[in-house]
Amino acid sequence: MKKKLFCMALFAVSVIHHAQVGIQTPTPQNTLHVNGTLQVVKDLNVGGDSRTKGNSGNKGEFLMSNGTGNTPVWRNIESENFLKVIFVGNKTDISPSSGSYTGTGTNPVSTHESYSQTYIYNVSNKIDTAYLTYNSSNGIFTVVKPGFYNIVPYITYDLSLNGNGYTAGTANSYIQKVSPSTVSLAAISTGHGERTLGINHNLSSISFFNAGETFRIRCRYTQSFRLSSGNIHISYLTP
Repeated sequence: MKKKLFCMALFAVSVIHHAQVGIQTPTPQNTLHVNGTLQVVKDLNVGGDSRTKGNSGNKGEFLMSNGTGNTPVWRNIESENFLKVIFVGNKTDISPSSGSYTGTGTNPVSTHESYSQTYIYNVSNKIDTAYLTYNSSNGIFTVVKPGFYNIVPYITYDLSLNGNGYTAGTANSYIQKVSPSTVSLAAISTGHGERTLGINHNLSSISFFNAGETFRIRCRYTQSFRLSSGNIHISYLTP
């Protein structure tokens, strides 16, 4: 018992003398220097003073440095003004599963909305429903949280079922706002020669949406066509 008291007294004198505590280090570089792992079972409080408890933050927040000598602060992702990925989808099938969609037959294809088809992602790898929802039966995205959305789809067409003399034409892909009114947000149009068996399109759009507004990915071609594998990622631009 005397030995324990002596060690405690010696430790207290050392702390007072150096004003620093080292755990598994004889040369602490800060008020508390831990040379090893640290396990926090409950709150991690930052800030405060001798009379006030520090802040333990809110669920989902992260701790950010404010620089040397300043109290770190808890922040949420949306406060840092960057893109938050909220949807990742893939198309791993081919549609229609048999046969082809009917092409417009004539140019310009931009005048033939009735021949357009919606590109539907049959696999949703990630979706944050606090921002948007996705209907995999009709390919419609519905915005839940207003703000700027970065929409980046990769689209492929399959023309292999067309015979000789029936593959040359023009392909048109676009990101289309559906409601409150139909508006093309981004589009690409490419011309292709005879015996083109596959087409690849990349699109990108950063557009503002209000809650309840909808959008989709649309495709059309001069000749008959099928829609094959592709992917999409959608990000929310934080304020």
